[in-house]
Amino acid sequence: MKKLHQALILIAVYVLALGIRIYWLSQKDGLHVDEGLTIAIACYNDFIIRENYEYGKKYTGKELKEASLVSSASLKDALADVRSLWKDNRDPPHTNLYYTFLRLSLVGLKTGDIAPIVFRGGILNLLFFTVSFIFFFLLMRLLFAGSELLQCAATLCAFLSTAAISNTLFLRPYQIQEMLFIIFCYYCAVSIGWKKYRVKPIALMSLITAVTLMTGYYALIFIGLLGLYVVYLHCKNKTFTEIPYYCAVLCLGILFARIFYPKYISGFFSYRGQEAVRTISGNIWGNIWSSITGAVTLLQKHFFSYPVIAACLAYLAVPLIRKQKLRGKNISAVQKMAWYIFIASILYLFIVLIIAPYKILRYGMPVFPFFVILPAMLIASIEARSKKMAFVAMLLLCGCCAFNAARESNIENIFRNKPNQYVFTRDKDIPVYVINAGWSSWKYANLIPYVHDEQAYYFIDWYKYLGEYLRTGQGNAVIPLPEAEDYDTIYLLTEYIPGFQQFDDLMEDLQAAQGVMESEFEIYTGEPESWFPYFKGKKIIMGNSTMQ
Repeated sequence: MKKLHQALILIAVYVLALGIRIYWLSQKDGLHVDEGLTIAIACYNDFIIRENYEYGKKYTGKELKEASLVSSASLKDALADVRSLWKDNRDPPHTNLYYTFLRLSLVGLKTGDIAPIVFRGGILNLLFFTVSFIFFFLLMRLLFAGSELLQCAATLCAFLSTAAISNTLFLRPYQIQEMLFIIFCYYCAVSIGWKKYRVKPIALMSLITAVTLMTGYYALIFIGLLGLYVVYLHCKNKTFTEIPYYCAVLCLGILFARIFYPKYISGFFSYRGQEAVRTISGNIWGNIWSSITGAVTLLQKHFFSYPVIAACLAYLAVPLIRKQKLRGKNISAVQKMAWYIFIASILYLFIVLIIAPYKILRYGMPVFPFFVILPAMLIASIEARSKKMAFVAMLLLCGCCAFNAARESNIENIFRNKPNQYVFTRDKDIPVYVINAGWSSWKYANLIPYVHDEQAYYFIDWYKYLGEYLRTGQGNAVIPLPEAEDYDTIYLLTEYIPGFQQFDDLMEDLQAAQGVMESEFEIYTGEPESWFPYFKGKKIIMGNSTMQ
């Protein structure tokens, strides 16, 4: 294949992978609670993160959103936030890396609206995706040097994975982690043939290792798995003098990560680290089994769909039926590494799900592009004997992945129509009263992005006004709600307090569902005088402010 033809095919592949991401980003009109927190952390806001809103003060929805999310448009403030993020990002399970890029991408914008935030964050993730695409193609050129068409097909299928697409839609550090995993893999494969004991290769690999480590603390597992293979390879080849190079790279990488983010080491001992220890040491076998079933479910849904599995089995069957070997006679060390990258990615997914407190897609998204290596290797074994059959196999694989990528049921992190589920915003002339509980602050990331710009909001201290009364039957059971006497309807938002029986009784008395979706909403028109004498004769519409 001529270079021009391959370049045109590669451009078409990139445009297709980019286009489908832009389309799904255009469908995204809601945020996960963690995405709301991400914006607040990146802009170094105190609201949502550490401070609550002033009790009894009247806020408009627009004031709440701008104070809590993208609160400043100036470059000076953005650089000040970047410096503060370097000192302490206030999110121990993550470093400052992604938050820094996100903050800089928001320069010139002051808003609390979801659309412009998704637009800026989406562009940032698309840039990360573009770099991922380039280096993944370079990696495919190393692994499948003899088939230019297979290199393009494998790159396309890798980024048509619904996990990889969902990753681009998620305003969290996982897209940059995918990018750095791919870059690290590429340079790890290239470094096998380097003359290593020079300043340049050591410095380059140390910096790549450092930023890869900073994409998330689970990255150390991925780096370790690839490092084990490299050490094994040198032991097998009896090139033992090469091993200290990789040890030096890892140590320098950790040192550089510590320089780029001084609190890097302390992150291993954060509440997430403690949570991981509890997860592993709890119901060990139950945790392992749930992790295995979770991993298999994610693999089947987001890459190895039934058509892809059938195609892989067909690729495998062709040489077996013809009684031919799957491998060629001459396979380079770099090509042999392809199988290990695939195995390391599978192991990473299983290990991370075992450690992680939740068996969900986000923790495994960064390695999903590497799963294309399995069908690509099977196709490569066919191509060595029949280029026509290999071409048909590539078309079949691309078709299966494209079909999967077009199905919204397999795409995560869109949160379509989530703003419409907050029914209290539909009548902007009625004020909303938010009852605060002990841990409400960070959960407001699931409320604040959806408040109405022109609506009035008041925050009420649960413990001050209701806690003592509900616990002891004494104290002030009357909530002084500003402006409430002027309305026949009251929007009252609260959140569920587990284990507090009297609160459960309250919710039962008010017949209010735990959620704010209209279909689940109950309206109580009675007179709950035993709980709220002040509400006598008023219609109470009550819902949970932290609906996900």
